[in-house]
Amino acid sequence: MYKIEQLSGSLTSSPFRAVGTGLVLALGVGASGTAWADEVSVTPWGQGWALGGHAGQAVHETVKSGEAFNPFVWDFRDYYIVSTGLQKELVDFWGYSKLYAEANVSYIFGDEHYFETFLTPSISWEPFPWDDVLDTTAYLGVGVSYTSETSRLDDSGENWMASMIFELEVQPDSWGPWSLYGRLHHRSTAYGTFGDDGGGSNIPSLGVRYHFGQ
Repeated sequence: MYKIEQLSGSLTSSPFRAVGTGLVLALGVGASGTAWADEVSVTPWGQGWALGGHAGQAVHETVKSGEAFNPFVWDFRDYYIVSTGLQKELVDFWGYSKLYAEANVSYIFGDEHYFETFLTPSISWEPFPWDDVLDTTAYLGVGVSYTSETSRLDDSGENWMASMIFELEVQPDSWGPWSLYGRLHHRSTAYGTFGDDGGGSNIPSLGVRYHFGQ
């Protein structure tokens, strides 16, 4: 009887209890796997591609103050951008949000002339009350940016900096695969992650995007 009780006690000791817990969790995940798959889906490689192009002009106003989002107070700088970007939808979360990745190549000109490339994953918000009339999508992206030379626009002395995208896209039914988007492209040291804390730039832009396969 002692051996049986001893064996029973050992089965409830830490290692066996951990294994048992793992089996229970695995069974739970397996049981809900089908439901999870119905809710979250990975976009096939051949789908969800889009090519966009935008142009804009830098402003003095900052994201930190919030004024960079207010076109009525913009004080423009003599820096202009033309940019093209390839976007790929990666994951669809319950139809409410999607994960994207976007790679851009830009040319900045005006007071200075240089190139910028950036890779920015972004998350979207898909449903809006007026989508039946005008399909609308909002994006927030955070990634990395590299410029071919340091610039007075960024005032950081850094080539590598953090990249952020704030974007609103609309796609009327009559436009088919075409959409229009407004974007604020923000570049900064991300509180000292890239070089000393300080410096950055904000460039509001307007562009069009073509969604392949639509």
